[in-house]
Amino acid sequence: MHRLIRVIAFAVGLLVVSTVQAERIDLTRAVVVIRSGDLPAAEKVASTILTEEIARRTGLSWKVVSEWPAKADVVIAISTIANSPTWVGHVSTASSTVSSKAESFAITVAAAAGGKPATIAITGYDARGVMFGVGKLLRSVDWKSGAASIGADFQAAETPDRPLRGHQVGYRDTANSWDAWTYDQYEQYFREMAIFGANAVENIPFQEDKPSPLFKYTRDKMNIKFAELCDKYDLQHWIWLPVLINLPDEDKEVEFLKQQAEFYTKIKRLDAIFVPGGDPGNNKANVLLPHLERTAALVRKSHPTVKIWLSLQYFKPDDVEFLYNYLEQQKPIWFGGLVMGPSSPPMEPTRIRLPKSYQLRWYPDITHSVRCQYPIPWLDPALGMTLGREPVNPRPVDYTDIYQMDYRFTDGFLSYSDGVHDDFNKSLWTQLGWNPLVNPRDVAREYSRFFFGAELAEIGADGLFSLESDTRGALADRGSVTATYLLWKEMEQRLPAPGSKWRFGMHLFRAYYMYFTRNRLIYETDLERQALAKLDEADKIGATPAMTKARAVLELAKSQPAEPELIKRLNQFGEELFREIGLQTSVPKYKANNSQRGAVLDFLDYPLNNRWWLEDQFDKIETMSDPKAQLRRLSIVRNWENPGKQGYYDVLGHVGKSPRVMKLLTAGDIMRHEDEVPAPNQRWMREVKTPLRQAWHAYLYRLTQPMTYNDLDPNSPYVVKLFSQRSSPLVIDGVKAKLLSTGETFDKVTEQIFEVPLEATQDGRIILTWEKLDESDLNWRDRHYVTELWVMKRPTN
Repeated sequence: MHRLIRVIAFAVGLLVVSTVQAERIDLTRAVVVIRSGDLPAAEKVASTILTEEIARRTGLSWKVVSEWPAKADVVIAISTIANSPTWVGHVSTASSTVSSKAESFAITVAAAAGGKPATIAITGYDARGVMFGVGKLLRSVDWKSGAASIGADFQAAETPDRPLRGHQVGYRDTANSWDAWTYDQYEQYFREMAIFGANAVENIPFQEDKPSPLFKYTRDKMNIKFAELCDKYDLQHWIWLPVLINLPDEDKEVEFLKQQAEFYTKIKRLDAIFVPGGDPGNNKANVLLPHLERTAALVRKSHPTVKIWLSLQYFKPDDVEFLYNYLEQQKPIWFGGLVMGPSSPPMEPTRIRLPKSYQLRWYPDITHSVRCQYPIPWLDPALGMTLGREPVNPRPVDYTDIYQMDYRFTDGFLSYSDGVHDDFNKSLWTQLGWNPLVNPRDVAREYSRFFFGAELAEIGADGLFSLESDTRGALADRGSVTATYLLWKEMEQRLPAPGSKWRFGMHLFRAYYMYFTRNRLIYETDLERQALAKLDEADKIGATPAMTKARAVLELAKSQPAEPELIKRLNQFGEELFREIGLQTSVPKYKANNSQRGAVLDFLDYPLNNRWWLEDQFDKIETMSDPKAQLRRLSIVRNWENPGKQGYYDVLGHVGKSPRVMKLLTAGDIMRHEDEVPAPNQRWMREVKTPLRQAWHAYLYRLTQPMTYNDLDPNSPYVVKLFSQRSSPLVIDGVKAKLLSTGETFDKVTEQIFEVPLEATQDGRIILTWEKLDESDLNWRDRHYVTELWVMKRPTN
């Protein structure tokens, strides 16, 4: 009886919830009222954004009027505090919840009562506040074809936490999508960034003279269009302006300034200039700053309020000191502030040293996945090789954590981006600029509701989070990848036709790609196991016949690939996304700039086992004239990863094959503890055939944690064998290890064998560490690192 009561109570509870959820205001026949007169840009465009975006999704056509309608079911009233309309009395209480800070807004909803229509008042402190209020409403409306509604209890009041919130959108060949766009596509993207709360866009008007084969306009025309769009939506227009000439060089400097002058006089709006100190650019501060002063004088003839910002990327200590002394002594009024970008000095000391009269802007790289400012920690090499540097990469957890660590030191941000693959990250980062404590799931839910449809708001948020969580840990062990794939397939069946097809499509593509890659990894790993087993027959049938059998097994990866139907579907995705938004997922097919610029389709058959290395070894063995030498070498190849009895084999850069290496799997944790617990790097191997082992694709170049090996035989001598770039300063139980020999070199890594003193293994355990090296004069790519490592009994022969 008690159980029955509980069940009835639960059912009643569901009924109550359903009733509450059903209390919604039907917006099908809404009328939009604005104030009359000459409106500022953001206020003028706000009603256009609202009505056009609703029409795009639902097919509804909302009327826009400037007088309060005599008869209407629902009135959406748009106004500002500063310039109240004549009809403000109809929504007189709405203004009380608006903060008196720039760009703030409030949305109040009132149900129909006493013969008065239901009202939704969007009240901005200023014109931009109105536009951002419209964006919030659009992100909150439930829509489907022919209908729109909003909860009767919906209310919102928001004030941006950071004054600058924007993203870089450059028209250049490097981009993996934008270079194929039309004016209309750019405008829609600018609008959608504003809908999520962005107030700035950064163009790249000069760098890279090579035109993209996909350009629909000249770069000059697009530069003019960028400025017009920024003016239309009242978005700050920044430009990224690297100084690529080697200063001082008067002739080249004059020519560069002349090129700029032509640009400045043509464009309608310009708010700021950002000059990177490096990446690219390589000038000393004492010659760069006078050049920037000349640039400021030039640009202010056309755009009097423009200020110049500078990053300290790749600045040497003396350059940093020169800059701070210059700012303290000269106090230039043309200087806006510093920009913290990749390879800049840390945020906090920069803010401390920077005079308070200047601002600090963030230039976060939220576009890349590997070899970047915020790489995905411990990304499985199978994904590092195939997804590469610019895949579709929503990262709600990582980027929220990173933002919350450093935002307090900044006055805002303009993110680094090279395409639309990071579109969710832009929306997330923008919303963090409004509220640094916003729940990333709330942003994912709004993103899904606005772009996918209300029906997919919750499940879409789950899908976005899953695409990130599936990158944590060894790919072969992540059964959740299948669940994510099935989740996105379910959404694919439910996507409302008017949704943002390309945004949904590229995330769907990523789910399919991950699922395919995991299946292929498991399949090709098993093929390698089978191929190596064929080599065991060499003593009986000879080296060449055994290798022939092994080759035939390895060749199945090409002749009988895993999931051929998925390969076909992935290629269809590539065609669909290129046709719709110019997404360049292949170099030969879609003219991607290079293979690491999102060209993921070029890696559908990139080996996820050691096939290329094994085939190269087989080729070399077949050239040997001595059959016994062939068998000896074949035995080494067959047993490459076998450390023998009571031995160990680790791949130090592989998340699933380095159990003795401490790991942090979120980017925020890595940033907090990168000195003590670093993560590996991934090499860019390109899509060409490279006879390297998979273990050499990812590596640790800072070995800071001790690695402990237990259960060793105290009666047997041991060695440590490893492959590393440069001589490895190995330490065993606190004592510098004795190098016994060096062996083969493959590409950048060389085999090195070290003696383990017999006394070190008497307790059955050794601890490996490495001496700290001063490699500050070396590029990070050239520094010492370790890939494979064996702890094994010393061979007796």
